[in-house]
Amino acid sequence: MTDAQDLIERFNAAWAVGDLAAVAEFLADDVTYSPDPWDGPARAIHGRTAVTEAFADHLGPGPVLGPAWAAGDRVVCEWRWEPAEDGSVLHGLDLYRVHNGRIAAKDVYGKITTGPEEV
Repeated sequence: MTDAQDLIERFNAAWAVGDLAAVAEFLADDVTYSPDPWDGPARAIHGRTAVTEAFADHLGPGPVLGPAWAAGDRVVCEWRWEPAEDGSVLHGLDLYRVHNGRIAAKDVYGKITTGPEEV
């Protein structure tokens, strides 16, 4: 496991238990967060304080996380939500860029399908 991958695994663990203070510690001062449209306006959010505020309502139990893997300073983590009543599934991935031991960017990409797929 690379240092970048380990960082994201620890970030995900803090996220899963709803520890906003710990999540914020993983972020670079000049972090950029680019959510998918279902998270609000499809615009980038800049800076640790603003990104932490954006994350505040999303922490805790959520999607099923798949494995994270890294290539250099980039880490990808797949995820999927449990199927909705109509059988549709929201799944996708988060793409992270790590710099100097902190998350410098988090980009979210997702899609909705008509059935569950392995993450």
